[in-house]
Amino acid sequence: MRSRTMKPHRSSVVGAALLAAASAGLPVARADSGPLEPAPVTYRVTDPYARSAEHEIHGFRVDPPCAATSVVLLLHGLSYGAEAWDFSPEHGYSYARTLADAGYTVVAIDRLGYGASTLDDGYRATVDVHAEFAHQIVQQLRGEFAHVAIGGHSAGAEVSELEAGLFNDVDALIAMGYHQFPSTRFLADFATGDIPRALLSDYEYFLGTPSHRAQMFYTAAAEPWVVAADTAAAHLTPSGEILTITLQPSRVLAPFVRVPVLLQLADSDRLFPAAFAPLAAASFIHSPSVTLDTVPRAGHTYMLHPTGPAAGERIADWLRGRPETPSCQP
Repeated sequence: MRSRTMKPHRSSVVGAALLAAASAGLPVARADSGPLEPAPVTYRVTDPYARSAEHEIHGFRVDPPCAATSVVLLLHGLSYGAEAWDFSPEHGYSYARTLADAGYTVVAIDRLGYGASTLDDGYRATVDVHAEFAHQIVQQLRGEFAHVAIGGHSAGAEVSELEAGLFNDVDALIAMGYHQFPSTRFLADFATGDIPRALLSDYEYFLGTPSHRAQMFYTAAAEPWVVAADTAAAHLTPSGEILTITLQPSRVLAPFVRVPVLLQLADSDRLFPAAFAPLAAASFIHSPSVTLDTVPRAGHTYMLHPTGPAAGERIADWLRGRPETPSCQP
């Protein structure tokens, strides 16, 4: 079964036509799309368990108006794709453009099994494979940029933490909407719904139904059109990731993260409560600094709440305040 969205993507995000225009090279250079406009990119990666197998990871890249020396690799969570980072720029919902405007090149990918990064067997897209592929992309970015930061939302944060802890090749780590202390409600949903569905099919609908997904991801503060558009664009999730993320292997790797960490959580997250932020921060015992940030009046997908754009600005400010991730000057 191939990964697919439940309905076509929105026209305001990187669409299928744009992605199909990407070359198969390593990696595709910036297209002539102008400042703060997404250009398609494709990375070739090698399967860690079958070295003869290669995959293409598709996504987009946004460059700032100046010559960036730092790049931020963004990884989406379960049921999302790269478009989550450039959801609706005309309404301010674009972390990719916020970071580019701050002087960073941004690369956002469809992780394997999502969107354009298709995979026939969803059981092969395990969380450790995602971390290995993120590492291979980081290494390719190292060929162009002096500084690389990695950031992810939800399961994308799990992958980011694994990559940073296993390979020690990034300069900063941004974990959004995620820690190792999920809520009892979410654990029950996952154990009684997502895991059984993953055992029956190689792709599953995360959280079961569109209405329940929206309930878990959003609060009443979110704009109804945003919730509707996000729900319509939801991706099926590879079952290999569902079955291997259960133990949250990042809890073992957190002590091996040796770079600055930004941990950003929403105050009304129903999956990963902000109340556990201090415990999560304490797990990064060898990080030179751990910064906690709480997004007010927002749920799990806080990037798409009205207070989300300001949270993106705070990520940009944090990066600019670190010597490890200098920004360029437009």
